[in-house]
Amino acid sequence: MSRYKSELTAYNPLKKKYVPLWQLDTNSVTVAHFNVDTQTEECKTYHTDFIRYHLHYSDSHCPDRLRRLVKEGKIIQYLDDMELKVGEAISRQVELWKQTDSCYLKAVLSGDTEKMLGLENCFVYMARESLFECMVYI
Repeated sequence: MSRYKSELTAYNPLKKKYVPLWQLDTNSVTVAHFNVDTQTEECKTYHTDFIRYHLHYSDSHCPDRLRRLVKEGKIIQYLDDMELKVGEAISRQVELWKQTDSCYLKAVLSGDTEKMLGLENCFVYMARESLFECMVYI
């Protein structure tokens, strides 16, 4: 059962009962929306680990924000924006390191693709570590 549900409800003829317009399940990282126009329930599941981490962090540290986003029907927009911004920030940081890291540049010059890939993976994890503190755990 979802922990966060909107107060607004609509009659779902398939379930033969009133259902919340918006629901957020922080365990399955799923947002459900009952579309009144089509009379169908639409679900979106997030697969990135940083969205999962953010929802669990928010659930324990600022549940009122999650309640407000669900109540206002802005939870999908909020999570989509976060997914995009965190992903872009990680990519930007990795590109900066690729341009300035001497080991990476030597690997590029020598054509050592294995070394390049290993360093890129390392850069991704380093970027995630620093960005998670300022973008995910807020």
